[in-house]
Amino acid sequence: MTVNKIIWLLNRLKAMRPNEVLWRFRTEARTFAERFGFMTAKVVARADLRSASSCWLPMDGLDSAQELIVFSADQILNEGMNLFALENKVPCVTPEWNRDPSTGKLSPLSFGKRLKFKDQSLCGDVKYLWELSRFLQIVPLARAWHVSGDEKYLRSIRSMVESWLDECPYMRGVHWSSSLEIGIRLINWSLAWQYLGGINSPIFDGKDGELFRTRWLDSIYQHLHFINGFYSKGSSANNHLIGEAAGVFTSCKTWPFWEECERWEATALNILEAESSAQVFDDGVGREQTTSYQQFVIDFLLLAYLADKNKFTQKYFKTIEKMIGFISSLMDVSGNVPMIGDADDGIVTGLGMYDEFQPFKSLLATGGILFSRDDFLQKSGGYDLKSMSLMGRVREPSAQGETKSPLNCREYRGGGYFILGDSFGTESELFIVADAGPLGYGALAAHGHADALSIYMSLAGREFLVDPGTYVYSGNDKWRDYFRGTSAHNTVRIDGLNQSEIGGSFLWKNHAEVEGTVHFDRDVETFRGKHNGYERLSDPVIHERTVSLDKLGQRIVVQDHLRCKSAHSVEQLWHFSEDCNVVFDGPHKVIVTNSGVSMEMHFGEAVTLQMLKGESTPPFGYVSRKFGVKVPSVTIIADVYIEGDSCLIAEIVYGRI
Repeated sequence: MTVNKIIWLLNRLKAMRPNEVLWRFRTEARTFAERFGFMTAKVVARADLRSASSCWLPMDGLDSAQELIVFSADQILNEGMNLFALENKVPCVTPEWNRDPSTGKLSPLSFGKRLKFKDQSLCGDVKYLWELSRFLQIVPLARAWHVSGDEKYLRSIRSMVESWLDECPYMRGVHWSSSLEIGIRLINWSLAWQYLGGINSPIFDGKDGELFRTRWLDSIYQHLHFINGFYSKGSSANNHLIGEAAGVFTSCKTWPFWEECERWEATALNILEAESSAQVFDDGVGREQTTSYQQFVIDFLLLAYLADKNKFTQKYFKTIEKMIGFISSLMDVSGNVPMIGDADDGIVTGLGMYDEFQPFKSLLATGGILFSRDDFLQKSGGYDLKSMSLMGRVREPSAQGETKSPLNCREYRGGGYFILGDSFGTESELFIVADAGPLGYGALAAHGHADALSIYMSLAGREFLVDPGTYVYSGNDKWRDYFRGTSAHNTVRIDGLNQSEIGGSFLWKNHAEVEGTVHFDRDVETFRGKHNGYERLSDPVIHERTVSLDKLGQRIVVQDHLRCKSAHSVEQLWHFSEDCNVVFDGPHKVIVTNSGVSMEMHFGEAVTLQMLKGESTPPFGYVSRKFGVKVPSVTIIADVYIEGDSCLIAEIVYGRI
């Protein structure tokens, strides 16, 4: 064991409570037994097909979208699917399920729970392997068969499932190593099963068809058995636990063919109810502090709810509405949403596998129908294929709309986000998000970024100051650490250090504690926040930030107060959209233009300005809009050396559009 591995293990153990350590020992004992064939579901009881299953997807209302449905399915059949950073589409109906399409590496079929799937020399990049085996691609094909009756889709679906069953034997390989991946696969199998017509689908006609159905159902049972013995716990129980429970709950409604299903469904329901409270603030902000995982978790909660609406409490229902409301509040007039926290392009279902799919707007459309919220519908820009597939009926927004602001809420005290701006919902919109949220969820804060007091800004629907994104998860510590570190956010870095300390790829230690408030007047809006992340220094530093918006003067003043006693190097960081043109106009003035819209930034004479773009050593000046892909963009750094209490001021001047 390497020194780094020992340090990581010690940090991980420190993040665990005693009961979690005990649970992990028990899990290790069970895994040891399973490796030798004990406590598994190798032999499956025959499914009792007389049990009434639920078709909880609406089967009508898709005729108007038939052309898009068939076109998208044919694209998958003929071209394959897009996969993260790969330039070319990947065949996805009958791929080599255990070969990573990004590296060509063939993953071994050893015992899944002991497989070191993060070792790229052994498995390649497991995200590429897992993405194909989530079976997103089965859903568009099944939906196309439902609206067209073309048997080519049935043949392709059967080939897809049979080839997976052939190449991914129970408990062997990377596809039997993660309960979350198994849960997502079950959800997509469930959607496809319903579009195919259930147990009486033509795909199961004849003796061979019946054998195929039995084989598929046996695997479904094994999937359910796997999750119920391997739910995420303790410090790992973030979005994974919600996804696992959603997979079990929806499956037990779709395939209630075994006596264990009633117990498994009840367990999953309890988890979903409990975790929807534990992992979401009362204001609807997910505690993982990431917009990408916000939409990911909403889909899990939403799909489980739709599978049986009568089983869930009103509180659960309202939590989903609040979570969608937060997404709506973070969306500017052009539909941009800040890339706060980690993102890996994860989507739960293949219902959105078509060109121009926009997951955030799609959630607003679905929420608009489900909650009768005209404000959601208006901001979504209209129904999309995914929302129609989930909700069936189409209801146009009322002519007048509800008597609510175009912005649902501007103050999220629980989650720590505050929205300033002017002329919301118009072509002249000024949109600012100030981040005073916690680092992330739980002791690990696995998907959080060191972004305390960072700000995001768009003007007239053009992004100016952005959060640069995530880029990668594993296999490249330099870039992983940069994109989630303080230097990749519009805040202040002291002595070249992150506000919180990195302990591993999905682990933080010494979390910065943040607080913030906002005050709204008609003409002036002010955000104030502070964090203690640099109190750990030998000479402690408190960072306080004030963001003042003067609407009449059309200017934003950012003041960074640094409370300390000794000398420190300070960097005030500004990251611009890759669509921005940034130029110096003298030593302390910057002019930024994006698609005909401009603003100016003015800095004090004490600072030295640097402009960086596309730098690798050290990393600076990139934006990542897509997992595995980064593009050069401009970063401005205002450097200064301070001694004792100091204040840095940056002024943004914008004009009317």
